[in-house]
Amino acid sequence: MFEEKDDTILARWLAGDLGPEEREEFENSPEFRDYEEIVQGLERFKKPTIDTAALKQRVMAEVVKKSAASPKVIRLKPIFYAMAVAASILLIVGLFFNKVTYSTGFGERLIVDLPDGSVVQLNAASEISRNRFFWSSDKEVKLSGEAFFEVEKGDGFQVTTQSGTVSVLGTKFNVRSRTSNFELACYEGKVGFEASQTGEEAVLVQGDAIKLVNSRIEKGKLQKVEPSWIQGRSTFSNVMLYEVIKELEAQYGIEVQFQETMGQGRFTGSFVHNDLDVALKSVFPPMGLNYQLSNDGKTVLLTTP
Repeated sequence: MFEEKDDTILARWLAGDLGPEEREEFENSPEFRDYEEIVQGLERFKKPTIDTAALKQRVMAEVVKKSAASPKVIRLKPIFYAMAVAASILLIVGLFFNKVTYSTGFGERLIVDLPDGSVVQLNAASEISRNRFFWSSDKEVKLSGEAFFEVEKGDGFQVTTQSGTVSVLGTKFNVRSRTSNFELACYEGKVGFEASQTGEEAVLVQGDAIKLVNSRIEKGKLQKVEPSWIQGRSTFSNVMLYEVIKELEAQYGIEVQFQETMGQGRFTGSFVHNDLDVALKSVFPPMGLNYQLSNDGKTVLLTTP
């Protein structure tokens, strides 16, 4: 039997810090089989993006630290102690994955009902995620791509993007956040926005729109009562052609090959979502560009005349 505390020796074993003699002695002890079975069970509990070994090590280090600081704590028998450690690790791993995610592929759309009755319409190649539990106290939705929100009245609803955070009380609005492009349009009610890089803020009421240009907020006005993409058409006003190309790729699942300078022109116009040939003709010839579609319909090559 070890003179060293069971919890300390277990922590060192999990961390791989035992010397050859200590390891042999520990692995020949009566308690080792119980510990090993529990740890093997943890190894089978696989989740992506979590370093299980590192997590176990951090948990055990914290347990050892607390044991040293509180010597009067009642010691558990080895098997029950190990089970408690395993349960703690599983609980922490579970918290990492306490998210619900909804996503769309190329050319797809999806309607998502949130717990408070709010509704989100996802455009193509977009994703939102939210906490699975405690929605009433944490109404945060993380967005990548584009979505139209119809939010029920209430406190604390936020949409977080890489460009900034949209705060609302009850309204209808559209958020577009693809690559560095960010646009926000308010169709009903009132929304606030704070840019993540500059901290610049804006308040939008019905009919207002903003976009980020060189990380600064640029204000505009809406011409329609809902986003055009909901009606199957993407519409742009004086945007870089690069952004239009990204939207074409999202809607049709294609790859557009072009020289960097070609994407820097400014485009005003629209394209439909249900006919690739019509969409390509609507975008590239007006910009003075030729295009060639591959035989499999997956690649578009842009050239100058």
